[in-house]
Amino acid sequence: MQYVLIADDNVDITDVLEAYVRKEGYEPLVAADGEEALRLFRQYEPAAVLLDVMMPKEDGYEVCRKIRAVSDTPVILITASGEDF
Repeated sequence: MQYVLIADDNVDITDVLEAYVRKEGYEPLVAADGEEALRLFRQYEPAAVLLDVMMPKEDGYEVCRKIRAVSDTPVILITASGEDF
């Protein structure tokens, strides 16, 4: 089984991303903060990481730096920041 790690503290976003990951034949791993994301990354060695920039405990930039220090796994940084009109 190949995994994709989804790290985001917004459940609405993770629900959508989980559905897309499953549709493509991967098993999603979901983390709500940076510490959990790093734990899951080490435990499962996912094929790719979808990583929110603004998360509790450790932000996405720091998590990405720590992943990069040990792996060349593809990481896509995501953010929902913006203005509502």
